[in-house]
Amino acid sequence: MRNPLNPRIAGVRLGMLAYLYGRRLRSHAVQELLAGCGIAVGVALVFGVLVANTSITGSAGEIVHQVVGSARLQLAARSSDGFAERQANTVAALPGVQIAAPVLRENIAIVGPRGRRSAQLLGVTGGVVALGSLGTRDFGRGGFRFAGGLILPASIAGAIHAEPGDTVTLLVAGVAHTINVGAVLDSSPFGALASSPVAITLLGVAQGLTGLPGRVTQVLVEPRPGEDRRVGAELRKLAQGRLDVEPADNELRLLGQATQPNNQSITLFSAISVMVGFLLALSAMLLTVPERRRFIADLRMQGYDRRQILLLLGFQALILGVAASLAGVALGDVLSRAFFHRVPTYLMTAFPIGTQQVVHLETVLLAFGCGVLATVLASLSPIFDLRASRPADAVFRDAMEGGEVLDLRTTLGLGIAGVALLVVVTLLVLIAPSLTILGGVALALATLCLIPAMFALLTRALPWASEQIHSSSLIVAVAELRATTTRSVAIAGIAGLAVYGSLAIGGARNDLIRGLDVNFSETLRTADLWVTTGSNDLATNSFHPDGAIAAIARAPGVVSVRAYQGSLLDVGARRLWIIARPSADSAMIPASQLLEGDLARATERLRQGGWTALSRGFADERRLRVGDYFELPTPSGDARLRVAAITTNLGWPPGAIVMNTSDYARDWQTNDPSALEVNLARGVTPPAGKRSVEEALGRRMGLRVQTLHERESQYAVNSRQGLQALSQISTLLLITAALAVASSLSAAIWQRRARLASLKIQGYDQRQLWRARERIPPGPRRSRWAPDRCF
Repeated sequence: MRNPLNPRIAGVRLGMLAYLYGRRLRSHAVQELLAGCGIAVGVALVFGVLVANTSITGSAGEIVHQVVGSARLQLAARSSDGFAERQANTVAALPGVQIAAPVLRENIAIVGPRGRRSAQLLGVTGGVVALGSLGTRDFGRGGFRFAGGLILPASIAGAIHAEPGDTVTLLVAGVAHTINVGAVLDSSPFGALASSPVAITLLGVAQGLTGLPGRVTQVLVEPRPGEDRRVGAELRKLAQGRLDVEPADNELRLLGQATQPNNQSITLFSAISVMVGFLLALSAMLLTVPERRRFIADLRMQGYDRRQILLLLGFQALILGVAASLAGVALGDVLSRAFFHRVPTYLMTAFPIGTQQVVHLETVLLAFGCGVLATVLASLSPIFDLRASRPADAVFRDAMEGGEVLDLRTTLGLGIAGVALLVVVTLLVLIAPSLTILGGVALALATLCLIPAMFALLTRALPWASEQIHSSSLIVAVAELRATTTRSVAIAGIAGLAVYGSLAIGGARNDLIRGLDVNFSETLRTADLWVTTGSNDLATNSFHPDGAIAAIARAPGVVSVRAYQGSLLDVGARRLWIIARPSADSAMIPASQLLEGDLARATERLRQGGWTALSRGFADERRLRVGDYFELPTPSGDARLRVAAITTNLGWPPGAIVMNTSDYARDWQTNDPSALEVNLARGVTPPAGKRSVEEALGRRMGLRVQTLHERESQYAVNSRQGLQALSQISTLLLITAALAVASSLSAAIWQRRARLASLKIQGYDQRQLWRARERIPPGPRRSRWAPDRCF
């Protein structure tokens, strides 16, 4: 018989490879389908988690680049009050400046026909067209015109059910304004901007809405080619230490710092997910190994050489891996959209983050490559049967499928390595807590190393248990679990890693939530009622009180009203949360968040003035300790302050600075509050006090009154939403593990139908057989699709 795989018959080779795989699919369709499903689920898990880890910064990156256009530098205010618009003209006249476009940015809330959303108002001029900002580059210079009114992205317009021509209400600085919707940006020409929390209008309109006539918060600058350094120096001279000069896309650096703790956590669990996905694909393919080994034996006995056999195995693995991985990428895309598309509210209040899912080519290639690699590695494991010293028909006489069995030496070595990893990781984390993320990955690897030893110990203990339980299916399991196989270890590894990852994620999430709940409770309990602009979850949006404080103080049941101030301040790579508390507050620092310093003394110093409490991250970055002086860039210039205490980040990842309102009013040059703290008389219930304050405010719908319980609930919802990705990954890990084990066991049962039938003939009932697990060897039988039957 002519060898159909002879390399000299080049025109037949590919067709014959496809023909033989087609024969395999017809003979073993269910087995191959289950293997493909396992690979697809593993790839989907890897892809979904990787997309979740990159979408937030990816979406923000697209939005920021659309907003700044070709600008490379910016002159930015240090507060929402901005600076004089005439300075934009001065910037435009500087030598080396090609384009300068003034911008006004302010946090607002938009109330539509049905719904309310927080957003960032962007007041712009025609200069953005020259920069190609806001997607105008796609229209060409002069091809885009502002139609007037408010331009809404499709995401906000859809949420509040607003269409072009409708009237919406803007809540800005505690005041309500009505404005027409001029246009809605859809995703086709505007991309990420259509899903962003950015509302656009003309600069003059924005200045009128915000009550900041003649002021801007930012000037986007495009220097002439080669003039960046010169223009930067000129801008710093113009800023006079009161404004920031940064790259135009500095927002991305700040966002990277803000999301770093969350990204580190997700990176850890992404690594675990990748390992689970890889093991899932590997175990799915290992289920097909026994049949492939028998096929190799058939080929060897018919005279096929090693290169031809390797070519056939590689071709089949590649086809299955590619097909299953493509299906996995598609499934992962669905999972990422269903599970990971929500953006934490606390980030949206400080950064222009859209809801658009961003998928990078490298993410697709990594997930796809993981599936194909696992498929190829598992498919090529039978090549050990090609050793010259191994008889061609050895597999038909090997009831234990020796190529899959892990010997005692390997099992013992992996167990020792796992224990060593546990000891080393524990010591390293105790010495250097910053290595926690690396330690988490190492513990996951230790789990994998310990599984074979645990599996072996368990199988040794089962005989005793089977003798103690009458009519137990353990008798069947013990009879079949005679050795530790790579397939069993892979399945156990999936379950073990999934449980480890879920417990680690769940424990971390619960610890974080408990800490945040205590922190926010202590922060908010200084008042019975809180009055804010409503859209400002961190109490960083200031408003003009316009007699509101006096009106509330006269309301029945009110004992005192205090102005609370706060904002966000960019310092280096951090967007810090500035908390300015009135000296009359019962507590200046949340006691549970104090890390260094004496609470009573620090509180006294903060009330005295000139002192601050710093988050540890910021303090360590500047090498500051309690009692040290430091300079803080403020709208009035660099302020010289001292460190009264060092705290946690108070729930804001980049860090926070606590001071009193006197220092804040002096350095930020404003008395406008960002919140009002109201204390009620004894015996006045919070709901009654809330109604009284709301009546005192009258028709100022731009201000929102909340009881302490309502404010705490709002913060609790926001903190849990920020940790939602961790919960979703944990759930997805468990679901994937369950699917993997179900798929693997289904394939194993399908493979061993003949063995199950023989056990049933021996007298085992159906219930015992259904409860028996793994290691039912298929027995020495020839392949149903041996090549000599194909020709």
